[in-house]
Amino acid sequence: MPDVAIDIDLAVRRFATLLQIPTVSTPDGNDTDWTRFATFRDALDELYPLVAAKLQKQIFAGHTLLYRWATGSADDPIVLMAHQDVVSPGDPDGWTHPPFSGTVADGEIWGRGAIDDKGPLVCILEAVENLLAQGFTPDRDVYLLFGHNEEVAGDGVPAVVDYFRQEKIVPGLVVDEGGGVAGDIFPIREKVAVIGTAEKGMLDLQLTAADPGGHASMPGKHPATTRIARALVQIGDGGFPATITPPIVDMLTTIGAHVGGPLGAVLSRAGSLQWLITTLMRRSGPLLNAMIRTTAVPTVLEGSKGSNVMAESARAVVNIRILTGETVAGTVERIRRAIDDPEVRLEILNSSEPTPVSPAAGPAFARVEKAVAETFPGSITAPYLVVGGSDARHLAQISDHVYRFYPFEMNAEARGLLHSTDERLGIDDLERGIRFYTSVLRG
Repeated sequence: MPDVAIDIDLAVRRFATLLQIPTVSTPDGNDTDWTRFATFRDALDELYPLVAAKLQKQIFAGHTLLYRWATGSADDPIVLMAHQDVVSPGDPDGWTHPPFSGTVADGEIWGRGAIDDKGPLVCILEAVENLLAQGFTPDRDVYLLFGHNEEVAGDGVPAVVDYFRQEKIVPGLVVDEGGGVAGDIFPIREKVAVIGTAEKGMLDLQLTAADPGGHASMPGKHPATTRIARALVQIGDGGFPATITPPIVDMLTTIGAHVGGPLGAVLSRAGSLQWLITTLMRRSGPLLNAMIRTTAVPTVLEGSKGSNVMAESARAVVNIRILTGETVAGTVERIRRAIDDPEVRLEILNSSEPTPVSPAAGPAFARVEKAVAETFPGSITAPYLVVGGSDARHLAQISDHVYRFYPFEMNAEARGLLHSTDERLGIDDLERGIRFYTSVLRG
């Protein structure tokens, strides 16, 4: 089949339209404006008429969308994933262009969700719409899975996983967000396209301490706020050990084989030079450091409502990303020992274990690797451990072949736009993303 012609101007217009719909999810579903998600659904049907007409659509948990492209070959189906919801844009006045304007300027499309994760969602739909227009049929069934509450670890995709279990549907390949192409992570000339073969576990751990309270002019020995502050310092000081896990060994040895020279020789022996490798990665910035250890950072702090009133209760929430090979229970126990204060109560708010590691070889990985090579020629393709979380972790319960990749070039500036002000995606990136998913579907 010849290359699929991409009408990039039309794709940009459709993308901009979807960015204008503020599908913000919230931890408490009662605070979410679900009419926005209904509007988004209707817009998908209007903007992608062939997808709407030719693919079977089901809705789970109220708003998660599952499309089936039936081909007559139901074994080992492909699942392409993205999510509809976005995080709050924060203060709109801080944006160069309004966060839900879908402004096209300076060769980029601006708006909350442009990268995370409406960019991949649109690239998937553009690829499918174009292939349907050509009369193309994939070599197996394809499912498009668009969750509605990924940003708040919600129930949308888990409901689909339950359905897959009931119907005995075992995906042969899953592709979701994560990874990407970058030329600034490693000190080498080549760009590296990293494909996530696993992701860290997630844990939101709440710390609380109680105290009689009272006037701030007469503090006791250990006010509740002091206990919480001390506990957070202990967690930070205790840290977590650096470990080179299998996905990182695979990543470094793959890169080492391409780089050559002294650096290549070191990277190629990542499995046996752990002390040296962990030292280098720890000193090479927050991303590489996060790949080799469990991380813990306080994200919520609460105490008294008045500056001269001691808190009767103080609270902190620590967001923890758990390294492959460790567990939620083991991490909580490690933190309990580090705090060493029975007056600080620990409570798990949300948690998920690290995912299994998908193989960095075989037909499923090769299909993604080939699509990367066709879309980003000259880049090194390597497996990788995703330090964030995605809905793909739910699919990893039923499939051995789950991979995570943003089909975009993402330098430090682009990575910094995730969940931040002025999120945007280049028009060239949008076109490459469409070509990537087209290549995955064509095999």
